Amino acid sequence: MDKPFTRKDLVRNGCEILRKGRWANADLYLYDQSGRAWVIKDFLPCAPLVRQTWGRMLIRREFQALRRLCGINGIAEPTIILDAFALCYPYMPGKTLREAPPDVLDEGFFQSLETLVEQMHQRNMVHLDIRNRRNVLINQNGMPALLDFQSSLDLSRVPECLHNFLKEIDISGVYKLWQLKHPESLGATRQARLAALNKKRFLWILRGYPLGTRRLPRK
Repeated sequence: MDKPFTRKDLVRNGCEILRKGRWANADLYLYDQSGRAWVIKDFLPCAPLVRQTWGRMLIRREFQALRRLCGINGIAEPTIILDAFALCYPYMPGKTLREAPPDVLDEGFFQSLETLVEQMHQRNMVHLDIRNRRNVLINQNGMPALLDFQSSLDLSRVPECLHNFLKEIDISGVYKLWQLKHPESLGATRQARLAALNKKRFLWILRGYPLGTRRLPRK
């Protein structure tokens, strides 16, 4: 689709800061364009070496992931590449699981989250950072949405022998959040599966960044 705005528009009209990134993380902004709110994920404020390498790569990675998942309820669309350093997608109102009190969640929410993740897997994509409560949103209808696909992987580019293992990382994230927020409804079968998956966690190098890069403060 055509770009509804340019970087010059952002500078001219101004943006609201949602979250400042760290040294290798994008800044997040909220931009209003004719009454429609957009999230701007921008690596331009990063150091030149970071934005020209890591930043460019992650913008392409997340754009391709979101395009691949287009049409699934709970995934933001449309997604637009503003330029080499910034990705834009419609703002989804709601609260993240980090912000939401447990009493607003029920078994149905987590069942829907489990289904959402399974739909993503059917598109041959894995998220790999669902344990981060900031990456799961409760939208205005009380339904789950997934945020931040910069750690995601297209399984068609991964050896098939690793596909189930990578999908289990996502499922364990769902069950971990379920256990944390609404443990009485997790059930014995899912609890047993979570326990089995947790025994494999020492193998998981993908924790928020590809290749396990640590998130350090931006100076």
